[in-house]
Amino acid sequence: MIAEEPSPGRFERFVLSIPDGTLMRALFLGVVGLAGWVVSLDLVEAQQAGADEARMTRTTPLPLRLPSPGDQIRPYLPRSIPVGPDRGEPRLPGYDGPVDGEAMGQPMRFLREDGGDSVVAIGRIDPGTASLLEAFLQAEGEGARTLVLHSPGGSVSDAIAMARTVREAGLDTRVPADGYCASACPLLLAGGVSRSAGENAWVGVHQVYAVEIPGLARDVDRSISDIQSTIADCQDLLVEMGVDPRLWIDAMRTPPQELYVLTPEELAEFALVTPPQAPAA
Repeated sequence: MIAEEPSPGRFERFVLSIPDGTLMRALFLGVVGLAGWVVSLDLVEAQQAGADEARMTRTTPLPLRLPSPGDQIRPYLPRSIPVGPDRGEPRLPGYDGPVDGEAMGQPMRFLREDGGDSVVAIGRIDPGTASLLEAFLQAEGEGARTLVLHSPGGSVSDAIAMARTVREAGLDTRVPADGYCASACPLLLAGGVSRSAGENAWVGVHQVYAVEIPGLARDVDRSISDIQSTIADCQDLLVEMGVDPRLWIDAMRTPPQELYVLTPEELAEFALVTPPQAPAA
């Protein structure tokens, strides 16, 4: 007995009605489209990586407009400074060298103003910089009253230790007009007994991040734990120094490749700068 074949269903009739080769062409075009989409994602990622690498290694000043309330996110420059027609160069007492890439890309140096009471701290905060500051103050800090800052930041743990050294020494801190104090540098600024920032000073914060060390495997869980602990250390320092820890909320919201530049009003609101003190009678 020969069984009767059921009549094709609607979907089957639709498939049978498609001309030979159409499905293969559609499949081929789909594969090509998917490949193009993947390639485009790779290109975008490569462009972003290239832009980030250019920013990280840039040593020439970058023209940037001044921040204003609500428009405060700017690129973070770890080896240079922002410039513009409305910004000049910072005046650093006792220092007459370059203030841009050549200075920002170098480890932090300390210089004493001849016959004055200011110490200049210029350059990158590296692991071990805290010890250098302590040694400098012991050797040349007698009579110093103010630490003048111009730095792209760097090691958070060293910035915290330096802030405590500055407070123990009874020094004020100051970012000069048109100066740059970014990343971990505001933690050092917080150490001053009295704290100030000049006109158009660029004081900014961003997220704490782990630096990858070539040749060492990265433990993601350990990195996250270390970062959380460091954030807590930052907030502890701010409270200890009389600075509003709400400041660090803006830091935690800002990616490492960017900088949240504080307005003069925020600097005062968070007490990162303090009211001018009346001269002693």
